Amino acid sequence: MRVVVIGIANQQTSLPVDRFPVEYVAQRYLTGAIRHTVGGVAFNVARSLCALGHVVALASPLGEDYPAAMIDAEAYRYNLSTHLCRRELARTPRSVVLYDTTGRRQVNTDLTDATSFVFQPEDLEPDLFRAKLVVLANLDMVRPLLEPLRQRGRRVAVDLHDIQGPNNPYDQEFLSATYVNMSNEMIPGDEIAVLQALRAKSRAKVLSMTLGADGALVFCRDMDAPVHVRAPRVRAINTVAAGDTYWAVFLHHVVKEKRSPVDAAGLACEAASRMVATEPVYGSSGVDDLREILGVPKPVPSATAPAEIGWSSFSPEW
Repeated sequence: MRVVVIGIANQQTSLPVDRFPVEYVAQRYLTGAIRHTVGGVAFNVARSLCALGHVVALASPLGEDYPAAMIDAEAYRYNLSTHLCRRELARTPRSVVLYDTTGRRQVNTDLTDATSFVFQPEDLEPDLFRAKLVVLANLDMVRPLLEPLRQRGRRVAVDLHDIQGPNNPYDQEFLSATYVNMSNEMIPGDEIAVLQALRAKSRAKVLSMTLGADGALVFCRDMDAPVHVRAPRVRAINTVAAGDTYWAVFLHHVVKEKRSPVDAAGLACEAASRMVATEPVYGSSGVDDLREILGVPKPVPSATAPAEIGWSSFSPEW
């Protein structure tokens, strides 16, 4: 399945700490524990979809610097195309992630001048309208794409990262997407009531809400009430990208495998639980490690396996 994922990719430095708040010491020795990798919501989702076997193009604003080179190199490892990335920023976005022994994390993000970057439909044609699924990962930079995608009847997935309740005007226009996901992290009060209020305003086929260690809620148009999908209990090591893992696995099973949204959420919760219970798989690890976490069966060797068709088959400019 061909997918376009649009949003932030950044250089990411992961740093373990003993606890929060961080106690001051003049020096810490962390041999083998400081990791310079690639992150960002769009990159995390795109990388997981690649590992699940999809042909994915990433559209991110980048600079012409060494973090952009890291992103290109990591994309190459996962067979992720970066031909839609725009290299117009003064500096590529970057982040520093602190995480403790209980799984809590603090993400310190420098989006640089990407905060004012906006994708226009002509930046992404023809790929944008030929993909089977378009994932909008960072909302401010993709607003001009919503109406053209709707007019062409494209399947769109959106994650409302900073949703704070049913009346948040920032996110209202994105409720027209086909699949809408959100986290309960900043939602005060009753999550079920929030989903019910959003469903009344939304044209989405499926609304999904992640609940951290408690799993997820799924609400489809033919349901009377949201369904609670529980997550396996695990000892969390690092919760960075757990929500992105959930969303990629959910979309894979709903769109590609034609599973019910409830079944897809169950498989996505299992994958996210494996992710948070595993030492970070990025960096020196490879695609096989990520596939195992995502629940991809090991392939059976075949001498007659067909060659995979990539983006170059319909993107002459790549």
